[in-house]
Amino acid sequence: MKIYISSTYQDLSDHRSAVDRTLRRMGHDMIGMEQYVAEGNKPLERCLTDVRLADLYVVIVAWRYGYVPPEQPASGTLSITELEYEEAKKPPGKPILAFLLDPDTAWPTSRVDAMSAEPQRVEPRPGFNIARFRSLLGTNHLAGMFRTPDDVASQVAAAVAAQGLNRFMVDRVLVQTSVNAGAMGGFGEGVALVDSTIGGIKDMVAGAGSTRAIVVDLGEGDRWWSTRLFLLSSLLHALTGVRQLVFRDARSRFCGMASPGAILDRFAAAFPLCALFLTELRKGDASLDIEREMDRQLSLWASTHEKQGLAEGLVKVGVRAELLERLLGERLIARCIHVDAQGLTMAQVQQIVESPLPDVPIDRLWGDGPTVAHELQVVDRDSFALELAREWVRAGLPRNPIR
Repeated sequence: MKIYISSTYQDLSDHRSAVDRTLRRMGHDMIGMEQYVAEGNKPLERCLTDVRLADLYVVIVAWRYGYVPPEQPASGTLSITELEYEEAKKPPGKPILAFLLDPDTAWPTSRVDAMSAEPQRVEPRPGFNIARFRSLLGTNHLAGMFRTPDDVASQVAAAVAAQGLNRFMVDRVLVQTSVNAGAMGGFGEGVALVDSTIGGIKDMVAGAGSTRAIVVDLGEGDRWWSTRLFLLSSLLHALTGVRQLVFRDARSRFCGMASPGAILDRFAAAFPLCALFLTELRKGDASLDIEREMDRQLSLWASTHEKQGLAEGLVKVGVRAELLERLLGERLIARCIHVDAQGLTMAQVQQIVESPLPDVPIDRLWGDGPTVAHELQVVDRDSFALELAREWVRAGLPRNPIR
């Protein structure tokens, strides 16, 4: 990861050096770390540009507020450290890790704004700005408290390792395809299986390939017929590596996850025509050629309804979350892990590692209040656990002894 370390310079140079050495040993790239010679000589725009280029922002604060650059906008009086912090917060927002000097730590008075002999920096009273900034960081973030350079280096390493896991989770998600009924020529909504509709479903299945999970948009229960979800599951089961279908409602919220096999079994038990199709399908030999196997299944689907003299529209049911729960029962995974914009907590990391499911659904939340957005993902538990172990070893972090 590219990491930006923000702090005042002269009072925390030893702490910055310890953090820099530790993170470089972990294989991270440091941006703007010691490229600036001394406090007060850091060009503001370069600092803010470096913050924007970073993947992760780390702020370390003791008892000095720092240099207040005159070139900041709107005649502001923020220090360069706080300006960097504000830049990191700008949408879409970077992960921010904050560390504060423990108030009980002995500290030279020359390095405390309220006691320094240096002129105060446009403050209502001595030490006001640093007290306000520390309070701001402590309120907005779960800030770590440090005493020594080695202490802060260890804490930063642990926090960065946890952030590395969050990045790994995003990089290794299994959800790569979102299945929208309308995007396939209305396939899910029951549009007749003519060439244009068939072309859409063939493209989707071919595109799924080795994707191990896909998202199905149910909307308000008006986007997918039960018959078409069953047929989709049959094609995915036979022709792709898809292991899970993840369902979301009209507001993109998670409303369940199930394997194509589970949908085939439970829908066949509930709908006689689905059961008949499955029986006839298993009588024939499946083709190893994707195109021919898709043609075989689609042709058999049409003939099954023709033989029974029942139009598909007469036997379908609109699929909604409640119907899935009723039909699939215990085979529907109804719970997921909700992750906010700050990323995984260590408790959620443990939930993933200890999950009985090999594929763990994740609902990532972005934003606040009515503007919150949902992004559904699925994490491979075993790969995640392996990467977790590698991250701890790579970081050289202390681990609790086995009891």
